[in-house]
Amino acid sequence: MKTAAKALLAALFAVCIYRAITQSVVFDEALTWELYIAGPVDKIFHSFDANHHFLNTVLMRLATAIFGVSAFTLRIPALAGAVLYFAAVYRVSLAAFGESVRFLIAIGGLTLNPFVLDFMVAARGYGMALALWMWALAVLLPVFQGRAPTRRDLIESGCAIALSVTANLIFLLPAAVLAGITLAYLLKRQPAPEPSKKAKRREPKRGAPDWIWFVGPIGAIAVLFLLVAPVEDMKLDQFYTGVPTILESLRSLASVTVKHSGPLARASWADGWRDAIGFVIAPLVIAGGLVFGILRRDWLLMIASGTAVASAIGLVLIHLALGRPYPADRTGLYFLPLATLALMGLTAAREKIVSIAAFAVAALMIGQYLTEFNVKKFWVWDYDADTRSMGEYLEMHHAGRTVSVGGSWQLSESLGFYLFQNHWDWLEINRRPPQPGEDYYALIPQDAAAMQTLGLKEVFRGPVSGSVLAVPAKQ
Repeated sequence: MKTAAKALLAALFAVCIYRAITQSVVFDEALTWELYIAGPVDKIFHSFDANHHFLNTVLMRLATAIFGVSAFTLRIPALAGAVLYFAAVYRVSLAAFGESVRFLIAIGGLTLNPFVLDFMVAARGYGMALALWMWALAVLLPVFQGRAPTRRDLIESGCAIALSVTANLIFLLPAAVLAGITLAYLLKRQPAPEPSKKAKRREPKRGAPDWIWFVGPIGAIAVLFLLVAPVEDMKLDQFYTGVPTILESLRSLASVTVKHSGPLARASWADGWRDAIGFVIAPLVIAGGLVFGILRRDWLLMIASGTAVASAIGLVLIHLALGRPYPADRTGLYFLPLATLALMGLTAAREKIVSIAAFAVAALMIGQYLTEFNVKKFWVWDYDADTRSMGEYLEMHHAGRTVSVGGSWQLSESLGFYLFQNHWDWLEINRRPPQPGEDYYALIPQDAAAMQTLGLKEVFRGPVSGSVLAVPAKQ
């Protein structure tokens, strides 16, 4: 089982490297590059934008300073996160299930989700934050299961929990929940028996209690983050990504899981399956995981389901108090592995019907993920899947003259990145809505109406994204 698991994880990492090299840079990656990598380094520490995933941005700056600027080097920190995530998944699954079929199924369920794999590649902080959170769980799970914690365990897990938030602020809630569960456990944990008075005279005084070694790194990293990150520039209205209702949030998280890509995404029943996952199966798994976890004192179930439930309650309170939207796709990324962990925990339920049902759903989901295997696009930025090819078309056809490109703002940042990387001094990008007067128009499918309005003819269409490069019909 271990050999098969390691082979799967090695193959998936090879796929991540391939994608990092071959996939086009996308809008958010290019925007981070423009705001924080191409400009002065002090902007990282003095200018906040929701696009600024602090730890990831710092590491992107370091990677490009050492290896130069390319799509691959921008993504080196994300690939490092992929290594950490795969290692953490291996450790968590082995600690929870031993060398069993469930061990292998858990690894498949946690790593084959196509949306999770997107963020093992894309130069954003989501994947790194997930990897750090999962690593903290990998270190702590054996402790919850009864092994005495070492100082290294506590320091390492505390650092990982705190750093997950610095990699992406959406992990504040799940990090806080895991930290709270751990602290409560350490405070409640029975100390070692007191030595006799005679032994006390010979033994050195006991050091700091366990919880100090866990809380200390969290506090130190939190203080350092508040000191060096541009948190003073944060404004509530900058956190706008999401949806207005819980139902839309559940539908979004189900969509990225089962409608990411592949032939089944377009099946007539796909929307019904998505809604069944989002509105019925996933909530039942998390609720059932919490109940069975408490009843059986199963720490994997209690942590996975408890973190999901507590984070969801926190999000509802934030929405009601501050009017912030509910998570959509990437801003709810952590719910996907939490639900998977809860599902796998239920496969060990003593009640046969629960165990069989959980096994069936897990096998069905892995089968679904295999049909969605993808190396060409990211769900969030599918319109950018062919932007590099679009730029290469322009390079082949500009005929030595300066050409201007307007059109959809979503494509302008990525084209701007390739302009810089390839020194295309013949290319002028106008970041404004489609209007007359451009030599070329780069348009996403949603802006196709501009073709008729401006009298354009198509010269290039991306086979993956459907985005179009067009010229005036009379040209």
